Amino acid sequence: MTVDRRTDTRDMLVVHAAFRREFRQALELVRGIPPGHHAQVRQVADHVMLLLQFLHLHHAGEDRLLWPKLLDRLPADVAPTVGLMERQHETIHTLIEETTATAMRWRSSSHGTDRDRVAELLDLLIVELAEHLGAEEEQVLPLASRCLTQAEWDQLGEEGLGALPRSRLPLAFGMIMKDADPEVIRGILANVPLIPRVVLPRIGPRVYARYTRRLHGA
Repeated sequence: MTVDRRTDTRDMLVVHAAFRREFRQALELVRGIPPGHHAQVRQVADHVMLLLQFLHLHHAGEDRLLWPKLLDRLPADVAPTVGLMERQHETIHTLIEETTATAMRWRSSSHGTDRDRVAELLDLLIVELAEHLGAEEEQVLPLASRCLTQAEWDQLGEEGLGALPRSRLPLAFGMIMKDADPEVIRGILANVPLIPRVVLPRIGPRVYARYTRRLHGA
């Protein structure tokens, strides 16, 4: 199946930009904390684990909603690409699990060796993520634009937001809005229920700014 009108997939670029920025900044935060600064360690470790949770949920949505549709509609075209995406997801998932476990250990110990291991794993994750996101943008988004309807594509974003912990939704949306094209943000919100459609763009940036100030001032 190929849709007549190209589907707008720019929201994925906005999400990817947020992941690139946040993980890069998280690595800088981790490296900057001296051993034994327990309050700072707890705050930054919690932040790292939150980003890892967001990334896991994002990939889980793609695994469930995106790859099967692509394989069903353009099997000859996309089988190698989907195989690459799935292998990259597996590699990243392994890093997510190991980084989460190490961040939890660092949170408890505040040891420099645990901090260094978290930083090392984040560095590896950033490299893998850069390769994966770049490949997805170059190979997957053009295919999705061809063979998914706008409603099907929008479902991926809607369920992605719905999978987030409710208490973290304003923060996550604030992360996404940072540096994003307002037109793309309006598109993301178009099919969201009325109350969050009105509230999220108002409070998201404030929640994110306040969270970032606390985090970088830790």
